[in-house]
Amino acid sequence: MENLCGHSIAPYKIHAGKSVPIIKTEETTKMDEGELFAIETFGVVGSKNNHVYEGPDCSHYMKNFDVDDTTIALRNPKAKALLAEINARFGTLAWCRRWIEEPFPRHTPALK
Repeated sequence: MENLCGHSIAPYKIHAGKSVPIIKTEETTKMDEGELFAIETFGVVGSKNNHVYEGPDCSHYMKNFDVDDTTIALRNPKAKALLAEINARFGTLAWCRRWIEEPFPRHTPALK
């Protein structure tokens, strides 16, 4: 897969900045002693399926580690509650919709 790679991991930041390409590239970034990496492999069948494309559905979400959401003025109480739930349960780690469906069912306007 030409457009997928492994990556460095830091505390509470699953994608910490450094990439580890799966295919040979001109990349010159070095791993430093003590760093932690996720080395991910992806199998393909044939030589034409070598890219991953964004689909219409998203299965996992995560907050932007570099955005301070305490400065965001949310007026909708359901949106505020949803953000508080995400912050309390997941912080900057990835999560999926089914993990929050009980307190925030799909028909909730904040999830549309």
